[in-house]
Amino acid sequence: MQGAMAEDAMTRNERLVLEVLGREEEPMKAYELLAALKDKGVKAPMTVYRALDRLELRGLVHKLDAMNAFVACNHDQPHRVQMFTMCSECSKVTEIKEQRVTSVNWQGIAKIGTENGFEASSARVELRGICAECRSLS
Repeated sequence: MQGAMAEDAMTRNERLVLEVLGREEEPMKAYELLAALKDKGVKAPMTVYRALDRLELRGLVHKLDAMNAFVACNHDQPHRVQMFTMCSECSKVTEIKEQRVTSVNWQGIAKIGTENGFEASSARVELRGICAECRSLS
């Protein structure tokens, strides 16, 4: 997670959503989050969507476009480049936590945007393939 200051300003619903995502090993869709939070009094889909939107804006969760699902961020500080590995066999998703991804690559990505008349604010890369564990089973 990205620091106590961001956590201090969280609403109850944001905190609940982040807690569930932080416990889960796999990405979760909004309706899966809603089902997991029903016993905590969260009943409306829009409540979950609003919490996810705000958490994503703060960089505390990431949306995986290919899966239309969310994961808690595992970085200790804000980062503009998000990179994930996604196993097509077991559906395991891992956020790459490496300095080369978060700093050096951003400069190159931003430059490509600028060269094409675009001012980029962030980038998300989803690498699809087969994880080491699944490869060892075949």
